[in-house]
Amino acid sequence: MTTTMMRLRQHLASSPIYTSAIARIGNSRAPHRLLPVAPPQKHRPTTRVMSSSSSASDAAAAAVPFEKPRAVVKKLLAESQPEGQGATVRRSIGRHELRNLDPFLMLDEFSVSKPAGFPDHPHRGFETVTYMLEVRVLYSSKSCVTCLCPSAPRELFAQMSPSCAGLELQGAFTHQDFAGHKGTIRAGDVQWMTAGRGIVHSEMPAGDGVQKGLQLWINLSSKDKMIEPRYQELQSKDISRAEKDGVEVRIIAGEAFGVRSPVYTRTPTMYMDFTMRPGSQLHQPVPEGWNAFVYIIDGEGVFGREKSAPVSAHHCIVLGDGDGISVWNKSGAPLRFALVAGQPLGEPVVQHGPFVMNSRAEIQQAMEDYYYGKNGFERASQWSSSA
Repeated sequence: MTTTMMRLRQHLASSPIYTSAIARIGNSRAPHRLLPVAPPQKHRPTTRVMSSSSSASDAAAAAVPFEKPRAVVKKLLAESQPEGQGATVRRSIGRHELRNLDPFLMLDEFSVSKPAGFPDHPHRGFETVTYMLEVRVLYSSKSCVTCLCPSAPRELFAQMSPSCAGLELQGAFTHQDFAGHKGTIRAGDVQWMTAGRGIVHSEMPAGDGVQKGLQLWINLSSKDKMIEPRYQELQSKDISRAEKDGVEVRIIAGEAFGVRSPVYTRTPTMYMDFTMRPGSQLHQPVPEGWNAFVYIIDGEGVFGREKSAPVSAHHCIVLGDGDGISVWNKSGAPLRFALVAGQPLGEPVVQHGPFVMNSRAEIQQAMEDYYYGKNGFERASQWSSSA
């Protein structure tokens, strides 16, 4: 390794954003593959949904809604760990127990308060999807008195002390990058960033209190890794939604209940935020051959088979192959979870902190490009985010 490469590796390794990432990935010279890898198949999903109030004939018809129902093959509790600069994340995909799930590289549920955050850092070779979660805050005329989970029903607030002055939704993150892009996403908003050949950016909390959200890393195919960076940002009001029989869904990508998201996914992906009332059930098709997982945001539910044990919040559930997943909410509280699936790429993956490529040589090139400010990183050395 050249002196220049050694200096760059030391620079990245000393960054508070990537210390844990590099330690997790290590410095193996052998490329690894995203697992499991399933052969991609074309399928346009439709959705069936039921609640306990459905008719007996509907219940009989839905008893076996899929020819090959997806079962739970792995369950992982996302435990809190430090990340960035003073931030805390619950990481599931990306830990040694679940290194990756083709095409997904990482999933974090983050919880950040000022002055913590994710200051200036580079990316190359993949996409980041940041989804801000609503935090309902009950406050009095003097101070905030309690914070409740994102899916807590409004009726619960009506039972609180009459001295409370009101209710607000909290959550905001500001993004800046070296190309001059700057914006703030708030509770319920989504930013879909394609890093492509290179981006240096910062992600910092824009509001007071705790800012919560999910960040997903999606790999790009070898033909797309060096494309120009791009963004898709959706405000909460513009995200496609549907509701039926006690189940609500916000469709970030893909299709549910006959409603499709306008988001373009370069790596074919579906991403949905479901909230299920007590007693409801869901039968959601997933394209066969795609890898899929569920992340439980709040509550507990039964996944895959009706007689399975319920799974609670902060668990990541990996689903086996099949044409759809069934979910039951048998609890007395709402169940909220993200369902994510993607078409596997089946390509070698080599990752070093913020760079994800197909070979060690490409990683070395990415590090050199970042260090010398070339091939997409020309503005890196002259730029720093504003406070």
